[in-house]
Amino acid sequence: MYAIEFEADVKNYSIKIPKEYEELESKHIKIFIVEVQNQTTTLPKGFLEPIQVQSYAQIAKRDDIYER
Repeated sequence: MYAIEFEADVKNYSIKIPKEYEELESKHIKIFIVEVQNQTTTLPKGFLEPIQVQSYAQIAKRDDIYER
């Protein structure tokens, strides 16, 4: 047993095996499918519009945040 890897598009519920693997024709094979997605990172809402504060005194002190 050996493994090969290639990318293909699914069309009409079919995957076309590249010519370079023609020895697989009419053979029983096991398929492992991984969907490749276009991953785009979306910035969190408000990222480009940060809050405005008059003074840092309005923000909690470090000791208040990390109270033990």
